[in-house]
Amino acid sequence: MLLAAYDMPMNPYGPAIDQLQPYKGTLSGEKEYQKPSYNYGPPSTKYPVLALEDDIIDKNGYGLKKGFYEVRIDENARFLLFVQSGKLKAKIPVIFYETTKKKEESPPEGKILDKKTAKKMRKEAKKAKKEAYKYRKGENPKDIIFNEVKMTYDEKNACWIINWEADDSRAVGCFRI
Repeated sequence: MLLAAYDMPMNPYGPAIDQLQPYKGTLSGEKEYQKPSYNYGPPSTKYPVLALEDDIIDKNGYGLKKGFYEVRIDENARFLLFVQSGKLKAKIPVIFYETTKKKEESPPEGKILDKKTAKKMRKEAKKAKKEAYKYRKGENPKDIIFNEVKMTYDEKNACWIINWEADDSRAVGCFRI
């Protein structure tokens, strides 16, 4: 009886996959950002998006049509801006605005810090470095921007109320049709 000759050493469990395939296998499937609709990656925005399911229009046809609107706040916090495809569609007056942003005090340049402050700053830097290493493969939850917008109809006052929230500020606006 003649034994078969192999170029490679024989595997007691049968031929290896590399020996059977004429070329190396590649990963199948594509990731979400590799699809043609995401040629440049998904759009990133720090403003919440509001999806209107119905038209909100008056007798003359003016108002907001159904669709997706990016809700921004202007720099003076007087108006909520409804933006669609980069075009301003509506300005809603803000009736309430509050911010919870804390101002961090930094020492003036050139001033020598006392030992306690310097030690505290070193400790915070070390903690930040550890945290950055911990979330090196994923996104740090502290870096995620929280933003939300809700729109409801108030039957008592016959007006639409918009609640807009971001990480450090909150605004309420209303309008009538």
